[in-house]
Amino acid sequence: MKVLDRKLRRDLGLSKTMLIAVASIIAVGTGCLVGMLSIYYNLDDARFSYYSDCRMADFWIDLKKAPLSAVRKLDGIKGVSDIRHRIVFPVIVDMEGVDEPISGLVQSMPEDPIPVVNGFVLKQGSYFTRENPNEVIISESFSAARNIKPGSWLRLILNGRSKRLFVVGTAVSSEHIYLVPPGGIVPGPDIYGIFWIKRQLANDVFGFHGACNSIVGMLTPEAWEFPDAVLKEIEEKLKPYGVYSRTPLKDQMSNLTLTAELTGLKIEAVAMPLIFLSVAALVLNVVMMRMAEQQRTVI
Repeated sequence: MKVLDRKLRRDLGLSKTMLIAVASIIAVGTGCLVGMLSIYYNLDDARFSYYSDCRMADFWIDLKKAPLSAVRKLDGIKGVSDIRHRIVFPVIVDMEGVDEPISGLVQSMPEDPIPVVNGFVLKQGSYFTRENPNEVIISESFSAARNIKPGSWLRLILNGRSKRLFVVGTAVSSEHIYLVPPGGIVPGPDIYGIFWIKRQLANDVFGFHGACNSIVGMLTPEAWEFPDAVLKEIEEKLKPYGVYSRTPLKDQMSNLTLTAELTGLKIEAVAMPLIFLSVAALVLNVVMMRMAEQQRTVI
């Protein structure tokens, strides 16, 4: 066996360049697999943490106008753990020296900084104060694109009326990770933004005292995997008030886009190393077959 071992070492030495290349390909493939899967799992954990910080909703109900008394009755539906009613309307941003149209979405928020479903994370400035009823918090991406900082004034067209609002802060929200303007296919942070205003201001501007046109909520763990039955029951109860749509979390625009990108990353994390390892296996097979052919007479 010692003679054969020495012969094997000599044969391997003659093919060391090819073997080093094969080992390098395997190392690169393995490194890609470990690295890209680690990135995927880290991003997925970050998404879960971000959703928890913002208390991301499990469902959205968009309707024409519903009284708050009808919304309170939804708390008794089995499978619903938390409900929040709000006012949501599209707006136009009136900025001097800007030719292209700038639109956005205004959402009502409580006057006090309490945890709510579909909240946000402040990045600059502060939450609403009691000093000025006409305060607004804007999305960070729009703030960066238009260089609007806390302490600035912003004019919005709310329900056909021009309103001058004081910017108190900027924020990010898990509900609006991808800010795509109406009719657009790619994010446009410079022409589309999210604007959070006080609930009382939204009531006065849109005439929604004691009413809402958007309902978001969270489901219990038992109902989370199969939300359709719960959403259908909610829709039936709100049907007299003009339900436009009901959207579970898996179909929500921002979450759907983010999930698709993470899924693509996971597929790439498996496909890329598979290519490297397949090439390594092919090269190694060629080397072994060549060595076997060379040793056929000896064998």
